[in-house]
Amino acid sequence: MNKELQNIINQYAEQDLCLESMVVSSFVINNSLTVQTGLLAEYYLEDIPIIGIESIEDVINVFELAIPKAERTKNGAVYTPKYIRDYIVERVVATGNRELQRCLVIDIACGCGAFLYTLANYLYINCGLSYREALQHLYGVDVSALSVNRCKILLSLAALQNGEILNDDDFKIFQGNSLSFDFVSMDGVAENGGFDIVVGNPPYVRAKHIDNESKALLPNWKVAKTGNADLYLPFFEIAYGILREDGVIGYITLNSFFKSVNARQLRSYFRENNATLEIVDFGNQLVFGKTLAYTCISLIHKQGNGGINYTKGILNSHGFVERPMLFNYISYESLDDHKGWHLNNADVLLNIRKIEGAGKSLGEMFQIKNGIATLANDVYIFRPIRSDESYYYLELNGMEFPIEKGICRDIIKPNILHSEEEIPDIIEKVIFPYDKDNRVIAEAVFMSKYPKAYKYLTLNKIKLSKRDKGEKTYEAWYAFGRSQATNDRGLKLLFPYMTDHPHFVYTDNENMLIYCGYAIFGDNQDDLLVLKRILESSVFDYYMQHTAKPYATGYYSYAKNYVKGFGIPKLNEQQRAVLLSLQDSNDINSYVENLYGASVSL
Repeated sequence: MNKELQNIINQYAEQDLCLESMVVSSFVINNSLTVQTGLLAEYYLEDIPIIGIESIEDVINVFELAIPKAERTKNGAVYTPKYIRDYIVERVVATGNRELQRCLVIDIACGCGAFLYTLANYLYINCGLSYREALQHLYGVDVSALSVNRCKILLSLAALQNGEILNDDDFKIFQGNSLSFDFVSMDGVAENGGFDIVVGNPPYVRAKHIDNESKALLPNWKVAKTGNADLYLPFFEIAYGILREDGVIGYITLNSFFKSVNARQLRSYFRENNATLEIVDFGNQLVFGKTLAYTCISLIHKQGNGGINYTKGILNSHGFVERPMLFNYISYESLDDHKGWHLNNADVLLNIRKIEGAGKSLGEMFQIKNGIATLANDVYIFRPIRSDESYYYLELNGMEFPIEKGICRDIIKPNILHSEEEIPDIIEKVIFPYDKDNRVIAEAVFMSKYPKAYKYLTLNKIKLSKRDKGEKTYEAWYAFGRSQATNDRGLKLLFPYMTDHPHFVYTDNENMLIYCGYAIFGDNQDDLLVLKRILESSVFDYYMQHTAKPYATGYYSYAKNYVKGFGIPKLNEQQRAVLLSLQDSNDINSYVENLYGASVSL
C-alpha cells in the first residue's frame, strides 16, 4: 500500500463517514464514473479531497485496514489477500456439486465484503449474471454495523464500475453476531436445505480478548463448551451446521487448531462427523504481512470418505509459488485429537511415528515443569549490584535497597540461556517469601527476621496489589502471584519457551529456581547428560520442526505439550557411554539418527 493511502487510514480511521465519502468519491472520479442515485449517492461528494483509490482492491485494503482500533481488537478483522480469496472461490466452485449460479453462498464473518466481492465478480465474469442477480445468491453476516455498511458500499462500487446502480434492498447482508444468528430463517435457505457454500476468514480474536456478549454465547457450541476457545473455532461448527449435505466450506483460518489444547473439541467434532478436510498449510509463513497469524486454508465437505487431505502451501511476495496439487491423505484413525494432529507429508509422518515409538515418551520418563510466576518479576527478581556478609543490594529507580541473604534464592531465565558457561553471568536472585516447607512466611515472622526485605516489599505493596487486575486475594499480600514451581528442587536441564534450534543447559544447582522457561528434572546426572545429547540432536530438532507450533523467522514453540511426546530409546551402558564420549555434533547426530532408525536431514 502506498504512503498516501496509509496516511489516510491513520488520519481518518476513527471518522467513518468522512473516510467512506473519500473512498467513494475518489473511486468514482478516478474511474470516470457517475453517481446520481442508489446507495452510493449519500457518500459521493464532489468537493472532498481525492486520494489514490483506483481499484476495488484499493477499496478493500482501505476499508479492512481502517477499522477503528477498538473494533479491530474486538472483531479480529484482517485483510485477506486477493490470491487467497481467488484460490478459495475456485476450489469451492470446483468441488461443489451444483453450478455456482444455482447455489446459495454465505460469509458468516463477511467484514467489509472481500469474499462476497470475489464471488460476485466470479458470477459476473464466468456465469453471465449481473451484479444485482449475483447478489440474490450471496449472503453475509457480520457483528460490526460499520463493516456491513462498507460491504454494501464495496459491492455497489463494483457494480457501478460495470454500469449497475444498487440500492439497499438489493443486499442480503445483515448485522448480527453469528454465534447466535438465525441463518435458517434467511430468505430461501430452508427451502434450499441450507447453504451450498460457506466461505470466509473467521475472526482472529484470542480467548482473552473476546467481548462479554460473545463469551457468553461460546458454550452454546460443542467445540467451545470448555476451555478458553479462540473466537474462530465455533465458526467451523456454525458453518458445518448450516451447510447442505452436499455443500462445501472454504475458510482461511489460524492453523493452531491442528495442535492447540483449546481446539481438542473441534478436532473431535470433525472426527465424530466424519468430515472430509482438504488443508493447505502455510506453516510459519505470514499470509497477512505484519499480522502474526499462522494460517491454513481448509475446504470441508460432509460427504466423502472422511479424514484429511493435507499439503503445504509455499508462498512468495506475489502469492503461491505453485498451486497446491499433491495432497497426502491422513485418516482420523492415525490422529490423536487430545494430543493434537500431526499433519504432514507421508515420509515425515513415518519418521514422526518412528521417533515417538522409539521408547517411553519424554513426559513419561521425566518431570517437565514451568518456572515460578510472581506476576511482578521486576519487584522480586534482581541482579545484586554488590553484596556483603549479610545482604544483597538491589538498585531500583536510582535507590539502593539491602535484602537479607536468608530470604533470597538463586534464579535463572532459561529463555536467554544457551550454554552452561553462561550461567554465572546471568544468574539472578529472587526474594522468596516461603519457608523450608514451602509455606508463605507469616507476616510477623517476616517483619522480625527479614526487616529489610519486608520494608522493600512494603514500598511496592500498591504495585503488588494490582496483580490479577486487583481481583485476586492472595495468601499474603507479598506472596507470589501463583504458587507453581516454588517447591521445585533437583538436577535439571533448562530450556526456553521457543527457539530456532534446540539447546538444553544442565545445572546441578538443585535449589536454583527458574522463570520464563522450562526445566526437565532428573535424579541422576548421567541420565540428564545423555538426555541432553539426544535433545540437542538433529532428531529432536526435526521432531520439533514438524510437530510444534511454528513462529516467524524459523522459531518453534517448545511448550511442554509439544516436547513431552518425544520418544526416548532405552539405551544400554555401552550406548550411553558412546553417546557421552562423542564431541563433534555431526557424530552425535549420526549416532542418534541410527538409534531412531530415522532419516531426518533438514
